[in-house]
Amino acid sequence: MESALWLQKNNSPSRLLDGNGIDFTANGHKPLLSLLVTLSTIVVLIYPQLTSWLQYDRTAILDGEIWRAFTGHITHWSQSHLFWDVLVFAVLAGTAEWFSRWRFFICLAVSSLVITLLNLALLPEMIFYRGLSGLDSAMFMLLLAMFYRRNKSINNRQKMLYVLPAVLFIAKSAYELTTGQTLFVQSSGLFIPVPLAHLAGALVGGLAGFLSLKK
Repeated sequence: MESALWLQKNNSPSRLLDGNGIDFTANGHKPLLSLLVTLSTIVVLIYPQLTSWLQYDRTAILDGEIWRAFTGHITHWSQSHLFWDVLVFAVLAGTAEWFSRWRFFICLAVSSLVITLLNLALLPEMIFYRGLSGLDSAMFMLLLAMFYRRNKSINNRQKMLYVLPAVLFIAKSAYELTTGQTLFVQSSGLFIPVPLAHLAGALVGGLAGFLSLKK
């Protein structure tokens, strides 16, 4: 079966459909913000002093170092930890920003804060936290939600392309959170995964993609 692309240019962003009528319209923003976060993450790992000053430190945050609530996500424990985190973030966040910079920004800011607040409230034993994985989860769900929202008229089988990955991801995160056992990723000597951050990021990303956010 042949597929077709339909491109219509007017005063609004171009509308791009595939042969099944699935809408891939994008605003075409250059992913500058996501690139800035990606590069900042790499720079922070190079300079350990920055890591110490920016990481999530429960005691320091409660003592008033509020910036750590946002900057802790761009700190990492090792090069391998950073590599996969930043690779996934660059792809997902760059794509999300390309489709909607406003939704990307809202998702990034809110998920950064919500993850930190939940860590503070529900994980008092966790003194330090580093990593982009919570924000990766937010960007993943943001993209799924944005595509689902703009393709409400497609059939149920096509909708499963967005619904099934979202349900599986939330189920995986909820299982890890309730059992304390991780799937696919094993804890290392340097750090252990934090499923609460993944679940919180995913929920914020889903809401940022679904809600009507007027700029």
